[in-house]
Amino acid sequence: MRLARFLAGGVEKIGILEGDAVYEVNSLSDTTARGVSYRLSEIRLLAPLVPSAIFCALVNTPKMLGVEDKETARNLLGPPKFFLKLPHVVSNPGDVIRAPPTGIRPEVEIGIVVKNKLKNATLQDVRNAILGYTVVNDVTAPGEFPKDFYYAYRRDPADGKIKMMLIRGPHFRNKNRDGFAPMGPWIVTADELPSISGLKMRSFYNGVLIQEGTTDELIYGVEELLIELSKVLTVPPNSVVCSGTVGYVGAEDPSEYKLQPMQGVMVAEVEKLGKLENIVAVEQV
Repeated sequence: MRLARFLAGGVEKIGILEGDAVYEVNSLSDTTARGVSYRLSEIRLLAPLVPSAIFCALVNTPKMLGVEDKETARNLLGPPKFFLKLPHVVSNPGDVIRAPPTGIRPEVEIGIVVKNKLKNATLQDVRNAILGYTVVNDVTAPGEFPKDFYYAYRRDPADGKIKMMLIRGPHFRNKNRDGFAPMGPWIVTADELPSISGLKMRSFYNGVLIQEGTTDELIYGVEELLIELSKVLTVPPNSVVCSGTVGYVGAEDPSEYKLQPMQGVMVAEVEKLGKLENIVAVEQV
């Protein structure tokens, strides 16, 4: 089934979507009793949940590493890499995203919605913990990343000598800006979509194709990501774990890909999960 969070008459509600109808239920975890029904045209969809935490796979497809095959990519990457997005930067379908003057780009991803606490999880633990999946746009401002670079004296692993080196720093200014985590338009539950294999992933900006790929490109799958993450820390209930994104059309170096901000529409879509649209406007500084 599809679960949505929405506004009806100015009141926030949770519902089950069936066709053009939305049936009110008690919560994401209690969907047995159905209440008032609405038409989609009568409500405003919100991000499908307010996550307790957002964990993002930093790089999880070969093209984002500059290679073509998974075996080479795994050797380059090592274990899965993660960074955090703050829950309060989540935005709703249709919300305006303010882009800094240095540029912006979409990153279409699958958000894995975790309903149970996970720590040192087994494969079965992980499977039992997945409520479902939603579309996440891991909006990024690549031009802001260098502001978190710094120089420090460190031992160079290449020659063992201590020297001044450029340190890339955290993913903060490029990732954690207000509105930079659109989610939605709903959650497709795991009983309806037991596997995300072979799903098309695309993003667009003002109707132009920006990214195109499939979930089969993911270096680490859903279960591997959750198992690895739970080794590091406790994954709390109502977390969202993002899958990592696919490559950019025509990009020589995907890490440099950016769009100069303009008034426009940014779209992230995943087959069987839905389409997430947001307006982009230039940040007023």
